[in-house]
Amino acid sequence: MVVVPAEVAAHWFGTRPPPGAVVPPGWTWGASGGPVCDYDRACDVSPVERTEYGGFGWVDVQGAPALVLDAEVTTIFVKASDGGYIVRNSVGEDASEDPTAVDDGKWHTFGNATIDLADGRLFMFDSAYPGAADPEAIDADDGVGVIELGKGKWDVTFATSNDGVDFVRFRRA
Repeated sequence: MVVVPAEVAAHWFGTRPPPGAVVPPGWTWGASGGPVCDYDRACDVSPVERTEYGGFGWVDVQGAPALVLDAEVTTIFVKASDGGYIVRNSVGEDASEDPTAVDDGKWHTFGNATIDLADGRLFMFDSAYPGAADPEAIDADDGVGVIELGKGKWDVTFATSNDGVDFVRFRRA
């Protein structure tokens, strides 16, 4: 999954070759000898912070950081008065999905500590699919999550709860 600032989402190409790439005749994504696509970059993101049920990494999209969320797990956004949280739970119904229950000492930065949103929104979708400036034009499995934070700089921190739930926190910088 990729979480990309709305203003650069149209520059995410998923499994399509990037503009200007040399594409061998008959090449399709997954075949050797072709260009490196954005989906390839998301699958091989480095550095990456692994967690028990996934992990986090960052990729560059037109000079803006985009967050890569590893593993196919249930992922939602929870709005908060000071920003919000991405919640990733694959451990079951008994796990707490309350980000405020995570000990303060577990929150940490990884890679980009801040993101700057000119549009104020992030689009969250399956990284195999191409992005677009309008979330309605992104044809990704399971749809597109639109995270509305507001224009400006946002601190990004990560934590995993004692129950194994992964969190990404956005707070005004």
